[in-house]
Amino acid sequence: MVSNLSIFFMVISLIVNIFLPIGGIIYLKKKYKVKLKVFFIGMIVFFVAVQILEAPIHSYFLSFNKGTSNFLLNNPLAYMLYGGLMAGIFEETARLIAFKYLIKENDNLTGIAYGLGHGGIEAMLIGGIASLNSIIYAILINKGGFQTLMEGAKVSKDVIDATYNHYINSSAFYWLAPGFERITAIIVHISLSVLVLYAVKEKKYIYYFLAVIIHAAINFPAALYQAGVITNILLLELLIMGLAVILALVIFNKIVKKSYKTSNDLENYL
Repeated sequence: MVSNLSIFFMVISLIVNIFLPIGGIIYLKKKYKVKLKVFFIGMIVFFVAVQILEAPIHSYFLSFNKGTSNFLLNNPLAYMLYGGLMAGIFEETARLIAFKYLIKENDNLTGIAYGLGHGGIEAMLIGGIASLNSIIYAILINKGGFQTLMEGAKVSKDVIDATYNHYINSSAFYWLAPGFERITAIIVHISLSVLVLYAVKEKKYIYYFLAVIIHAAINFPAALYQAGVITNILLLELLIMGLAVILALVIFNKIVKKSYKTSNDLENYL
């Protein structure tokens, strides 16, 4: 049986992935009158950049081209550099284009709203769907329908057994990871959105390149986990959360605070 605590944490992760970005933009809209179009532009730009443009390249290099895929999957350092830089280049270039050509507003709240949209759709598509699948699988296992469903889908017995054991034996806290991970990711997306918006606003495009490098660097631990170099998911999540918090604090102190002439202006913003 999958424990009730595990299923509860799966539901918590689902709620975080779906309602954190939605609740965030509702709050910004009500308190600061931000434009919803910025949020939706963030969602659309992420989908185009990652799902339509970047994903086929990954499919080619990691699946269809056996020479490249074997090299990358068997060399953790190369896989780390490839995955991190691809994410950084595609997503930060997408942000740059959005702020330069699609969005007229250039205040910090615009960057935050865009980041919520960019990171929010990622949370829904990745974390939300993963959490929902986990809930469905857990319920099926507990009701005895999991094996029948998987056999009907012609899944091999080895995969069925491995999946079943994974759900039965994993710690309940493991299922909080998708929610925790997306909170971290949204912090990163908001911070990098403010940074790239600053690059466009001030015409200092060195900050765009800095955003690419930061994005890649924050993705490096996840790539190492996928490559099997890092095996402790709790350590992974804490490491990335630490990097995200440091990034957010630096962006706030170096960019956001500079945008306000007095402490009262900043207090009104907060």
